Amino acid sequence: MSLDLVYFSGGPRLRVLEALIAAGHQVMEVIVNDPSRWPKVQPTIDLTKKLGVPVTVVSRKAELPALADRLRGRLCFSAGFGYLFPQSFLDTVGLCLNVHGSLLPKYPGARTLSWAIENGETQSGVTVHKVDGGVDTGPILFQRSFELSPFETTQSLARKTAAFEPQVVVDALAKYEKLGQAAFAAQPAGHAVPLPNRVPQHSQVDPSRSLLELFNKVRAANPKLYPAYFYLHGEKVCVHMWRPDKPDDEADLI
Repeated sequence: MSLDLVYFSGGPRLRVLEALIAAGHQVMEVIVNDPSRWPKVQPTIDLTKKLGVPVTVVSRKAELPALADRLRGRLCFSAGFGYLFPQSFLDTVGLCLNVHGSLLPKYPGARTLSWAIENGETQSGVTVHKVDGGVDTGPILFQRSFELSPFETTQSLARKTAAFEPQVVVDALAKYEKLGQAAFAAQPAGHAVPLPNRVPQHSQVDPSRSLLELFNKVRAANPKLYPAYFYLHGEKVCVHMWRPDKPDDEADLI
């Protein structure tokens, strides 16, 4: 069996689109954010054009309600689309699904992988859920977890999540094909903790914390964009950690 769907994206999710096509699903249209602002979506656009699938660029969120009329009753799938879908859109299309790179209800929202590292999580994963009026709060269709190394970084977790996503998406749609609406389960209440998007100030370490907490804080920071740091005598001091005996296949781990 296969599903006819409309694919939404605004980021480096080419592998998800490729997996959907390889699984036999019919991608009827691809709708993307403006690549001048979201340049990582360009490979998705290139593949779409190569396959002869219609592609639509959405430059403003305000364009979505009008777009919904054309997609009335259709199945929509979002992988890294840059705008939240308005309720009028959700009420018009048949069903809107989203893939999120965490084990919801933990770590909803964009750019939250760093918090999983800072909190010392030993597992992460990918969730496919129904889009509702909240941010990653809709009923869960399917999720799968993977183990985290104690030396994981935000960069390595992002890489592993991206590699893990495509098969989870394929398995989620297989479950939906088999069970329909019965496949969804409400997210457990009270488990989601709203977290802010990561900014450089979140990388400031507190020397009074335990060594393990400091270790997690440092590895959650991006050593290039926002390295961990503290102040001494008015001078900003950045922190870099490494393992001299790190295996070759763990290049983006501490």
